[in-house]
Amino acid sequence: MQVQDMKNKIESTMFSNAPYGIKVFACISENESIIVKKFLTNDELRDSVKEIIESVIKEKFLSDSIELDNSDNIADNRKVLYEIIQDESYRPFSFVDSIDEITDCYSETDQGSLCGLLFRINLNDSQIIWAYQHIYQVRMIKRSKSLYAMFTDGDTYVPLDRDVLKVDERIDILIIGNSIITSNISLLQQSFGFEKYVRAEAAKTISIIETLGIISDTSKLLAFEDKPTLTNAKKLLKAKHSPVLNMKKENLISGLQKHPRYKDKFKIEDDKIVINSQKDVNELIKMLNDDIVRSELTNQEYDSSTKHKLDPLPVN
Repeated sequence: MQVQDMKNKIESTMFSNAPYGIKVFACISENESIIVKKFLTNDELRDSVKEIIESVIKEKFLSDSIELDNSDNIADNRKVLYEIIQDESYRPFSFVDSIDEITDCYSETDQGSLCGLLFRINLNDSQIIWAYQHIYQVRMIKRSKSLYAMFTDGDTYVPLDRDVLKVDERIDILIIGNSIITSNISLLQQSFGFEKYVRAEAAKTISIIETLGIISDTSKLLAFEDKPTLTNAKKLLKAKHSPVLNMKKENLISGLQKHPRYKDKFKIEDDKIVINSQKDVNELIKMLNDDIVRSELTNQEYDSSTKHKLDPLPVN
């Protein structure tokens, strides 16, 4: 999805001349899955929520400065919106497809398991956008934790007799059709199983490399991906669509042996890159992601993954 396509879909739904509606649902965390319930509001609260959501979407998703990038590039850790396409292998928001069948309503007994609010924007079935706001329990005002008081008629303070839920001026995730739009990748990892998606896609990259037969041994590559943190798996995810992997094996190996930077980075035996260490794996991933760039302004070479300058090559 291009940025303008995303803006058009949002604007055609929310900011056309036709009125649009909004419904609110509560997301309940239960046994590592999410249960959705109706979140009942009066007209005043619903109108206030609508105003907040519209304001946030205009600021965060429709401003001229926004950038939208593919989820393959999450390893870059840029401050942009990323698009993740839901498919059969990763569909964390599939529950919106059956939202009209929901009959249960959110109640005070659910508060301890509340993990988010889901806003359905527009009631036209062909023009629907979903906005998700994560609820952090530590930010809720719970009367059992402290003594809270509020004014009543007559300027008298009385104890607060109910917990208070705050609706922030924030949207963590937009869902437009099959597209998840977010800058909060860590939330996807923590609450929506994104780690499984990243590791599955990284495994596809390893499979492609293995099929091409360009390295001597994939065991170090598998160990690289299997680290507890997702940093390495994200790098492999980015490499999945590398143009390098579309090269013929003989052209790639020949090119590496002649390349001024790479010829001293890799040991080549039997027309394969020898992988003996994690350092070799790191160099392989950098090569696949084409991380060495040259500034046309300064003629200086950089490692784009770290923005570090590279030492000049020796003059022959």
